[in-house]
Amino acid sequence: MTFLTSPSLWNLTSPVWLVVVPLLVAAMTWRKQFAGANWWWLAVAVVVLILAFVSPIGVLASGYLFSAHMVQHLLLLLIVPLALMLFLPRQLIESLLNRPSLSKFSALLSIPIVGWVAGLGAMWLWHVPSLCSAATQSDALGFVRSATFLAAGLAFWWPIYSPVARFRLDPLLAVIYLFSACAGCTLLGIYITFTPVSVCPAFANPVDRVGILTSLYQAGFTPMVDQQLGGLLMWVPPCSLYICAILSVLCRWYAMEDHASNENLPEASL
Repeated sequence: MTFLTSPSLWNLTSPVWLVVVPLLVAAMTWRKQFAGANWWWLAVAVVVLILAFVSPIGVLASGYLFSAHMVQHLLLLLIVPLALMLFLPRQLIESLLNRPSLSKFSALLSIPIVGWVAGLGAMWLWHVPSLCSAATQSDALGFVRSATFLAAGLAFWWPIYSPVARFRLDPLLAVIYLFSACAGCTLLGIYITFTPVSVCPAFANPVDRVGILTSLYQAGFTPMVDQQLGGLLMWVPPCSLYICAILSVLCRWYAMEDHASNENLPEASL
């Protein structure tokens, strides 16, 4: 669509560069410490982070379209943290967590419910109408919200994809963990989709800064329809991702069992 190429829909001066550039510089400066890391996942995290703020997603999420706001939040809460988690090398993280100064933090990470509450809690908390509107209209609070999503996302994925195996949940518990998270997203998505009340009043009467609202409204894409789409986005994509994660956990479990069986074959044949 031609309107996506409009300069007003691209925020090339987004503050996200203040995060992306130091992150890349640090990763390249200490690349020896990141030996064994999957650099493709870091590239995915950086690209998605840029898309979330620089592309039309970021511009439309800033008090314009609730559905774009939801896409941005899902990228920050689920996709970027997951990619970062898959990037982190085991040896580096294990050496850091074995330091006495980080013993309390390491103990906290070993409690799976902390990650679950962080992930679901952030999702629900920032969709309280007053908080949602305040964070949308305030750059400072919006920054806090984005940082909260990234931190909560890392905490959520840690018990599933931690680079250090001892912090990962047993497969069956991991399935319960992910399935219950899917249920939490479903409940929030259903509420947002079907409630007649605006869950984020900042999007109820947006200022048409880009010049597309009139066309959208004429096509029937009203603020309420926009909210319903946002509810569906909260509902379907996260659960689809959790199901994929469940399948990956089960595949990892099968591979571990198969490997253990192969190791026991010589002993069984004696």
